[in-house]
Amino acid sequence: MPKSTTIIFLAFISLGSFAQKSKLEKLGLKNLLPHISYIPAKSFNSLVYTGKDSVSSYSSRTSSVQGFYINQTEVTNKEYREFVFYVRDSIAYSLLQHFSNGTTVIDWNEKIDWKDDRLDALMLSPDERVFGRKEIDPLKVLYTINFFGKNECISIYPDTLVWLRDFAYSYNEPLAKNYFSHSSYDNYPVLGISQKQAMAFCQWKTAQMNKMLKGKEASVIVKLPSNAEWESAAFELKDSVSIFDGNKGYSCNFGIITTGLGLTKKGFKDDGYFYTAPVKSFPPGTYGLYDMKGNVAEWTSTARDEIMNVEVRPDKLKTVFIVKGGGWNSTPFYLQAGVCQFFPVDDAHSFIGFRYVIYIEKK
Repeated sequence: MPKSTTIIFLAFISLGSFAQKSKLEKLGLKNLLPHISYIPAKSFNSLVYTGKDSVSSYSSRTSSVQGFYINQTEVTNKEYREFVFYVRDSIAYSLLQHFSNGTTVIDWNEKIDWKDDRLDALMLSPDERVFGRKEIDPLKVLYTINFFGKNECISIYPDTLVWLRDFAYSYNEPLAKNYFSHSSYDNYPVLGISQKQAMAFCQWKTAQMNKMLKGKEASVIVKLPSNAEWESAAFELKDSVSIFDGNKGYSCNFGIITTGLGLTKKGFKDDGYFYTAPVKSFPPGTYGLYDMKGNVAEWTSTARDEIMNVEVRPDKLKTVFIVKGGGWNSTPFYLQAGVCQFFPVDDAHSFIGFRYVIYIEKK
């Protein structure tokens, strides 16, 4: 793309973003502005990539998306922890019957006494306790999601053991113990999250954001991006495997590069990080988005069969989903916006996280 065309394009983005910021301010959502970017409506050629891989058995096509907002970073441990704590406390308040004025509305001003026997239903069973201490059972922190029209109650706590399962011969016990819970990892992307857990966060975020709206003239929908939405947000002037073959000075966090002889040209930590990096560790892309390439791969709301040239069966459609962007362990091929990886809906790994998109609809 010529330099003059690039400048005009970026100016167009800036004007569109300014108009959308004014819209958010009028709705009382000004506090979101530092954290989200507006992606304008467009039609583009999607699912385009350079190179070959066994999982890439789909063909390119023209996709169209309407304008939407997207979180500038992957959801962090701190953000997801707020969700977990909200659900945990909601269950505790309900068990303690801390309601307002005889209703079923939780009175958040009440203090939770975690030693109260009524909270035993939320705790580990006696035979699982260490030295008899009462501790919350992560599997009992449950949230009901709407999974494409069907209500489903799921555990929302991240699977912290992914660090051990994904790397059986590495000493990752400290990561399994501290990565999600310790404050030093607050700004790292949350991991060990299934597609359903990512959906749960988005549905909770939808409810929280709608409480912030001024008046009733609009409503907010927070969701996982579709494949087309994710690719639209990942728009870059150049997107090919070759741009990751430079000699150091890497602009994203990804895995290894090997030569034709099998020699390592880039190791895991040559980009500055051996595994995940804190969000915003690398420069943002065109729309001000961070880590659309590398760091952690990201769940979408698009099922595998929706992009394949196969007969779409309802029983198969929502079982395997597209993951985009590649992670800290990915080779350059998977960092291309047009490349898809596929994982079962309930899978959780140490290299998959998510970000969300926001739609504001007038009532």
